[in-house]
Parts: sequence; C-alpha cells; structure tokens
Amino acid sequence: MSSRVSAAQAVSVRLTGNGEGVQKRLSGPLRRPQSMQYFVILTKECNLFCAYCGGGSDTPPKEIQYSLEELQSFLSKDPDPILEFYGGEPLLRMAVMKKIVNGTRGRFALQTNGTFLDRVEPRLLRKLQTILVSIDGTESVTDRERGKGVYQRAMRNVAAVRETGYRGDVVARMTVVQGSDIFESVTHLLGAGLFDHVHWQLSFSMFWRSDVTEPGLQEWLSRYNAGVSSLVAWWVDEMERTGVVPGIVPFIGITRSLLSGTKAGLRCGSGDDFYAIMPDGRISACPVSVDFDFSVVGSLRTHTPESLPKVKVGEPCTSCDIFGICGGRCLFVNQSQGLLRDGAYAEICGTVKHLVSELQRALPRVRALVDGGRIRGDDFLYPEFNNGCEIIP
Repeated sequence: MSSRVSAAQAVSVRLTGNGEGVQKRLSGPLRRPQSMQYFVILTKECNLFCAYCGGGSDTPPKEIQYSLEELQSFLSKDPDPILEFYGGEPLLRMAVMKKIVNGTRGRFALQTNGTFLDRVEPRLLRKLQTILVSIDGTESVTDRERGKGVYQRAMRNVAAVRETGYRGDVVARMTVVQGSDIFESVTHLLGAGLFDHVHWQLSFSMFWRSDVTEPGLQEWLSRYNAGVSSLVAWWVDEMERTGVVPGIVPFIGITRSLLSGTKAGLRCGSGDDFYAIMPDGRISACPVSVDFDFSVVGSLRTHTPESLPKVKVGEPCTSCDIFGICGGRCLFVNQSQGLLRDGAYAEICGTVKHLVSELQRALPRVRALVDGGRIRGDDFLYPEFNNGCEIIP
C-alpha cells in the first residue's frame, strides 16, 4: 500500500541525501503551487446522525441556489480548478454532482460517508481523482459513532468501487473521539486492503465550551499520545520490513517537511488556496465554519478566484516553535477560540507537538532508508493536490 504520486506532480524531485541535498533539490512548496480548490457543498442534508455531528446543518439554504452557468463562469477564471464535493452527504444529490462534473472543467474529489457509493456509475467514478470515505476505525467504533450497520455498508461499498476498476486514491477519513484507540483504528483500516491512505481529525466536540465535559478526557489524551507513539514506531518498522511507506497521511506530510526543511503554511489551505462554495453562492474560507462571519469572504457573483481575500491564523500559533511544521493546524479553531473551554487549545496543541516530536525522533531511521534506497523519497510527495486531508490531525 504505497503512496501514489503522479508524473504531473509539481515537485518531481526525489527527497534523497542527508538533509542538505534534500533541501537543495526540493523545488516547490509543501502543497501544489498553482491550483485552487473549492469544496462544493451540494446539500446540507445527511442520511446519518453521527454522534459528533447530528445529521447535517439546520442553517438555510440547504440546497444549491446558484446556476451551473454561474459556477462555470466563476471557475473559468481559474486555470486549474479542483472541486471537492461535500455536504451534508453529497451523494444525496448525485444528479447535481454528475451535472457539475460533466459540465465543468477541472479535477474532482468526493468526500462521502460511503453509504451510497454503490450507486455511483463507473463512468462518474473514473472522473474522481480522490474519494474520501468517512469511517472511524473498527466496526464497533464506527457503528457507535455513526449508526448501527454503517461500517459494513461503507466497507462493502468501497469494495464495490474497487471492483469497478477504480484506480484513484481512496482515503479512509476518521473522526477520532474520546475513547478511540488510534493505533488499533489506523492499523485496522490500513489492513483492510481497501484504502490507499488513512487520515484523521480529532473531534471538535471534545474541546468546545459546554456545561458538561465528559470525564476522563485528560487520561484519554495521554492514551491517544501513547497510541501515536506506537503508530509511528509501527510505521517505520513497516518501512524497514517491506520497503513500502504505509499511507498514514499525517505522518507522510509532516515527514516530508522534516526531510526537506521547508516551512509549511496552513496545510489544509483554508483561506489561502482552499475555499468552500456554499449552497447560496457565498464563499467561505473553510467548509466547517461556513456560518461564521470571519469565514465568509466573498461570493460566486461578486468575486473571482484571484480576488478572494486571504484569511490567516493568528496567535498563539504564529509564535509557536513548531509553527513552520504545523502551519497553525485549523483556521476554524484558531479563529473561534472563545468557543473552546478553558485549556482546550493547549490540549489540542499538546497532541500536535507530541506527534511532531515522535516523527522527529524517527527521522534518522527514515532518512537512512531513503539514503539506502530501501524506500523512495517520492513516497512523501503526497498528496498530489490538496485532496481534503488537512495533514495535521
């Protein structure tokens, strides 16, 4: 299960050598340099009622209000647009997605809960370069958070996609909640033989300000960090054993930075080269914070891709000693700190710092494998384009 990199990858060099050579030969930034990506929210409705989400958004409008011609006009001013279909559950509006794909120039990705993937015709599947499937680990964990039977349905449908001959990147996109075992969840999904990559995000619900805080969070965060340590050790062991880089997205992205010595911006690209097109045509810097004033930056009808304002993360991230590696983690959380309970921001940062430190500790072993030709440095040039994986959990 290796990381795939297209020949069209903007950074086409190998990451080789002892660090200095790596830096000299790395000719591009950590994300693709020229492409803009747009989350197209097809609907705010969802067929699931996940414990950490609750069945989509209640804010209107729930359905697309702009015309295909308006979308085409906006995108025509972008030389290389990337569209990622999002919701709610985007496959509830499969006909709309098909109309956009067939009528719009660009590259396409899909983020879905997987329950309707078996209904997507192979011709449409082949036009998607990445499919991200929301699944949270083992069957018991996924069904606990997403509903009974969801795991089996999603896995069965991913297998059906593979049987069509789909050759694009299939990503298991986990939401990690309190009580999850990160080592078990990631290795389980990688071992299923269906996913090229696994990515995860810590659930926001653990950190919001609330009258009720679930007990035991600090203890679980310690177990989560320990699980990350075990996962890093397993990841490098697998490289040494097989000569293949297991597709753990946060590890690949951060290790690329460590090998190259190149500083990262906000890795998800929100508010920089990554925006969300809301159903009413407004444009948000982030698909999660679409209803927040800081996030709404323009409209299909009033802006061009080039004129969209930039939104930057602020303190405490910009003064952090790993800011050049982390990039700020999450624009939404950074801009909405007042919604977090006391101490939550430091807890989140603690998990990121632990992850980075473990990968820094493993770096000499990884570099030795690259220098010795056991693994290819190109395996760390993932993703080819900003495919919806934020890199930093």
